[in-house]
Order: sequence, then structure tokens, then C-alpha cells
Amino acid sequence: MAIAVALCYGLAVAAVVGRGHLRKPWFFVAFVVGAIVFWVAALLVDPIQALVAYLFGWDIGAYSTSIGVGLVGALIAATINEIFKLAVTLPTLSRGGEEADAAAFGAAVGAGFGAVGAFQVMGLALVARTLHMGAPDNLVTPLVQQFGFVAANGASTALAAYGATHGRLGAYLGAAVLYQTVYSVLGLLFALEVYTLPVWTMLVVA
Repeated sequence: MAIAVALCYGLAVAAVVGRGHLRKPWFFVAFVVGAIVFWVAALLVDPIQALVAYLFGWDIGAYSTSIGVGLVGALIAATINEIFKLAVTLPTLSRGGEEADAAAFGAAVGAGFGAVGAFQVMGLALVARTLHMGAPDNLVTPLVQQFGFVAANGASTALAAYGATHGRLGAYLGAAVLYQTVYSVLGLLFALEVYTLPVWTMLVVA
């Protein structure tokens, strides 16, 4: 179920932005490489965050308990993710032909990336539900939230790809990183009990 829902989320986001590219093979390749690059980026985020924590003398747990350190952790993760997503977007975009839409291909990569992350969270939620852990409705919230995660990744990579192909790489990539950082900080603020679960859910979807 988690795989099916995550795949539907990813394809829906890609379809909304992709428009005329949906039937083109390289558009789907972009989606697939986005899914693959999720694992590559995930392998790097934790070690780099741990290295930064070591250099500054922070406890690794501070990434989830301190707003200041958590902001740094979110910025690190967002930077790594956006650089890797953009790095695989541009080669697939170049294969799409002269009429290829940079934002559409970026959204496809981001949606593939987000779909894998969504699958992980929803898979854990399904396991928790099977084991009768948490509240009875503990599957509804992650299902809603993870659509926001997929859409956010599609949007940020579309933004970065558009900037890279219109002579504004630094500004647009920076905006994509900032956008993803803010998105991640929303989760940190919930962990710090700044607002309730329904409010967090509405914010991440918005």
C-alpha cells in the first residue's frame, strides 16, 4: 500500500507540472533517477551532519531538540538534496530535446525523490498500525503529510532547474534550498511542541 500511494503521489505531482512531457521516455527516466538519488543523498546527510556536530561540539541529538542546531541540520540536508536532484535533472533534461521544459523535468526528478521518502514514512506508519502502536488514526496524518513532502520536492527541484537553464542558478538554487529548509523546520517546530499535529499537517501541505 505504501508503495502504491507514494507512486501515485509522485506521478500526480509530475503530471501536474509535466503537461506535454508525460509520454516522453526521458521524462520518466527523470522520475526514476530522482528516486535513485534519494538513496545517494540519504547516505551523505547523516555523516555530514555528524561531522558538523563534531566540529562545533554539538550533541548529535541537538538537531532534533534545538531550534538553532536544528536549523543548521535542516540547511545541510536541504543543500545536499537540492544539489543532487539538480545534478541528475540537467542530464535528463538535455536528453529530452530542445522543447523540453526545465521546470517539468525538475519536478519529475523531485517527485521521484519525494516518492521514495514518502514510501519510507508511510511504510513505518503501516507497520505501527499493524502492531497497534499509537492512535487508531495514525495512518491518516502521514498519508496527508507525505503528499506535501512529494509536492515540496517537486516544486523545489523545478525551481532550481528553471534557474539553472535561465542564467540564474545561484539565486534559484538558493531559493530552493531555503524553501526545503523552511519545510524541514516545520517538523522541528512540531517536535518542540510549538504547535499541534493538525496545524503541522496543514502547514506542510500548504
